[in-house]
Amino acid sequence: MARFEAVAVCTPGLEAICRDEVEALGNRVGNVGPGLVEFKATTRQLYASVVWLRTASRVMVRMATFRATDFEHLVARAEEIDWAQWLGPGVAAEFRVTAHKSRLIHTAAIAERLERLVGAPLERPEQPRQAFVVRADRDLFTVSADASGEALHHRSWRTDHVAAPIRPTMAAAMLSAAGWDGTEPLLDPFCGSGTVAIEAALVARNLPPDPGRLGGEEGMMPGYALARWPGFESGTWASVAGSARAGAAPASPVTIEAADREGSAILAATANAERAGVAGDIMLETRVVSHLTGRSDAGLVATNPPYGKRLATGDLVPLYKRFGAVLRERRPDWRLTLVTPDRRLARAADRRLVPTHRFGHGGLTVELFSRPGGAIPDLEGPRRPTAAHPDASSTSAPEAT
Repeated sequence: MARFEAVAVCTPGLEAICRDEVEALGNRVGNVGPGLVEFKATTRQLYASVVWLRTASRVMVRMATFRATDFEHLVARAEEIDWAQWLGPGVAAEFRVTAHKSRLIHTAAIAERLERLVGAPLERPEQPRQAFVVRADRDLFTVSADASGEALHHRSWRTDHVAAPIRPTMAAAMLSAAGWDGTEPLLDPFCGSGTVAIEAALVARNLPPDPGRLGGEEGMMPGYALARWPGFESGTWASVAGSARAGAAPASPVTIEAADREGSAILAATANAERAGVAGDIMLETRVVSHLTGRSDAGLVATNPPYGKRLATGDLVPLYKRFGAVLRERRPDWRLTLVTPDRRLARAADRRLVPTHRFGHGGLTVELFSRPGGAIPDLEGPRRPTAAHPDASSTSAPEAT
């Protein structure tokens, strides 16, 4: 049985959340570093990882690690790699190189040598490509094959946008950090193009974050780079994709509300939800925060309210104060989680909010806030149990290689 040394790439600051996702699929987690979660996976687990990981931007497979202090050594060690294992007929090789404190610091020259060696150039713009990620750190080279293709945070359903939308992986991290598993109602009162609500609907229905990339219908290939590898196991993929489809609920078991004051945002959110196949699971409404309806049950408010670059002018403190007051009045038993770069704004909404995660987004350093007492793990705190996916193995770790 094949074993892969794999890496899930995520936004720095979200490693603990991504790690829990990787483990939930039955993978054996190794080192966790800034923006990286290393793990060992079988073929099926690797396929399931590109399908199910909601907070990862990419999944890569480590091909080789070696030392090189000059170009002669680099080429000699690169010749030992079986490149044909990753390059199908007609697929062009693309090298993405970074170097840090290495004697070989010219990344373009490193890529040129490897391109010459592999000999799979880009001949036409529409030609499929296989990306290889090469990292040189103090003369230690790591070569990886990208299994994702298009970045995983580029959800195929998310083509209608509004100004400064939240990245889908961030929205998924917000829900995961809040312990939201689709069993309680959810509200996003500043929904923009609907990203948080759509991610929530996919979770509630046990659907992958990007169902449109599964392929298999009407002869469509899976929308991932690994589907073009010569060793791609179509039967294993069909089983993974079939499990994903079979395990999906026909509808969300809870209400998911999304509102925005801009009608154009609701139109964008509706179009995105339709492409994701969850339009019927979300109550979308053009509405200002002050018109929020009251509910006596409990649920979660998860939102990415206006801040900084998301609003060109004006003092936002009154908006946040009004937002917090409306929630306390009309949804008194609902938890709150939000993203903002400004702790002053978070305190204006609710003085009980505390920061739990910090990460970069849209050129800013933002923080994820929630009320104390909610199901919010600290970055290094106890791991939250995660519901198993259909592709999680019966044991938490594969057999040792």
